[in-house]
Amino acid sequence: MNDNNKSDLDRLTESLEKRQSEKPLGMVSFTDLFTPTFMSTYTQFANFGELLVAGKFKVNSLEEFMALLNEEFDKFISKTTKFKSWEEMQSTAVSDYFKRQESQ
Repeated sequence: MNDNNKSDLDRLTESLEKRQSEKPLGMVSFTDLFTPTFMSTYTQFANFGELLVAGKFKVNSLEEFMALLNEEFDKFISKTTKFKSWEEMQSTAVSDYFKRQESQ
């Protein structure tokens, strides 16, 4: 099967398998997911920290961030970004991240 006939999922799977063999997958940092390019393309903010400040969300730990993932946060994301929810924003950021990794 040549590359033109492969689905995005096939290419993503191959890329993940290749990367897994190179090094174990770990957590991806917010700065790697929510790059300045991503933020300026999809939001009115220069970085993720600005988004949190604008929404008056105080986050000093992963636990605090996880606690703010609720309907209020989704409404804020919907009003200030091109996404309908945090889940959609996060999913797009992950997808964009893997596309960047494939092209490297």
